[in-house]
Amino acid sequence: MVAEDHTLLKLLALVDELYEEEEETPRPRGRPLDYNELVMLKVFIVMVLKRIKHFKTLHRFLGQNPAIRQACGLPSLPDRRTFGRRLKFFPPGARKPDSELGREAVGGRSKRRDGGGRGQVDA
Repeated sequence: MVAEDHTLLKLLALVDELYEEEEETPRPRGRPLDYNELVMLKVFIVMVLKRIKHFKTLHRFLGQNPAIRQACGLPSLPDRRTFGRRLKFFPPGARKPDSELGREAVGGRSKRRDGGGRGQVDA
């Protein structure tokens, strides 16, 4: 059990304040998701900060700590397999391949515009 003023609970409340919803995208085919991406983001933040490596352990942890489960936005405890399935497609808004996201994060470009690269000889 965690106290009401636990740092993790404060961090999850801060995520609620700072999180910005993406633009509405057309709903994909199939069954709608029961838990939105903000809920899953907070669950995975708990998983990282508590250094939980297995979804079975995460499921047990959230079952034993209802205050953290409520702070994540989970009114009831989902099946442990739900966490694994949702993490497989997380983050849902990423439209670029990982290599492009990395270059964008460090401010680099994939190709030089001036044409001066390795293996080229000036004429």
